[in-house]
Amino acid sequence: MMRLLGLKGLVLITLLTLGLALVAGYTFISARSYVSGMDNIMAGQLGRAAMQSVAYQLGVPGPREEYVVTRTWAQQPAVIREAFGDEPSDMGKLYKAHVGGDEQFGRLYFAVRQATPAGERFVTQQLLSPPRMAGILSPAQGRLVNLALIGLGSALVVGLVVILLWRRISTPIAALGSWAAGLNERNLNEPVPDFVYPELNRFAELMRNSLDTAQQGLQREQAFLSHTSHELRTPISVVRNNVELLRKIQSSSAHAPDPRETEIVNRIDRASLTMKNVTETLLWLGRDDRATHPSSDIRLDQLIAELVDGLRYLLSTGVQLSLDLSASQQYLPESPTRIVLGNLIRNAFQHTREGTVEIFQRGGFVRIVNTPRDAGETSADTGFGLGLKLTERFTERLGWDYLNEPAGAGRRVEVTLIEMPAPAEPVAEDVNHSLTVHRR
Repeated sequence: MMRLLGLKGLVLITLLTLGLALVAGYTFISARSYVSGMDNIMAGQLGRAAMQSVAYQLGVPGPREEYVVTRTWAQQPAVIREAFGDEPSDMGKLYKAHVGGDEQFGRLYFAVRQATPAGERFVTQQLLSPPRMAGILSPAQGRLVNLALIGLGSALVVGLVVILLWRRISTPIAALGSWAAGLNERNLNEPVPDFVYPELNRFAELMRNSLDTAQQGLQREQAFLSHTSHELRTPISVVRNNVELLRKIQSSSAHAPDPRETEIVNRIDRASLTMKNVTETLLWLGRDDRATHPSSDIRLDQLIAELVDGLRYLLSTGVQLSLDLSASQQYLPESPTRIVLGNLIRNAFQHTREGTVEIFQRGGFVRIVNTPRDAGETSADTGFGLGLKLTERFTERLGWDYLNEPAGAGRRVEVTLIEMPAPAEPVAEDVNHSLTVHRR
């Protein structure tokens, strides 16, 4: 039945049932209260007649039952004025007073200040109240108790229905959340479990299809990166080999090489080196598992110095380079480490025509800050936006802390290289060295 109704149908029918039950219950209570009120009035009149008779037999002076109507409050009987104290002030409001409640027979006093065409009138009445009987409820009190019990029972029924509805709905929703949290590439193709309600089943199917589409897109991206990188390796190797061959031919020639020709060869060499680094980066990102990237002991300070020497051609004569390195041996994946640090150093060199570049390293922590003198400086070499994006993906995949933020006219980049679990304790030399290079 619940499966045929669906989640929305179940909630709608439950709310309608509760609404109808509440309307029917309060209608019954109202009708019963009206009838009970009329019965109370009649029972009260008959009861007061009995009290008058008993009071007469016991010699208790009973108050007069008729109404007392006067023009002023002072004209009312003294016993009534003493019972109320102050005269009624609000027009048309019923004032009540109970006197002698501890005695065998108490007295009830009623007073109304009423506006009439002939002016204000004060209307009062005295009644004998029935004696209090220990352990015995009056009919009016019994009816109040019944109404209270009916209201309490209705509240309990409504609360029970709400609890049952909540459990009926929350259980499959919680199961859907647990199933969605456990989805991965291994169980993505398994059949969707039954979550009782058609709405939840459709939502689960939509979620699985969305994740499956994203997984397929990711696989296509990885395949594209891998194939593209492999295809680019061959022409890049050809270009670099021919550049080396051209340099050998120039060096073996009897004539001095043309400076313009040498500059062209150098530009080709730098462009091919940039393409080689980007290709290696794409190829590494196309791999699925971190375990396929072997780690080894790396002297991080020596690696940074080697990268700086290899990229020094990017520095113009107006750049002051400062290196502050500390000897440290880290157990890291060599290829990703070289790619990340090389991208960051190349980016700092390319985007500083005049100014300073500071490279600081302690242990696995590396900070690179470039400060151009001119905020409008741009790189004239090949663009490096792709390099920064790839660096972010590298550090995210390896779990390295990475920060790239503006620092004045330049940038501040910080990266913390986290060591992989090593089979043996790494060996580190306790030697610090600082090197400052000035380019004029």
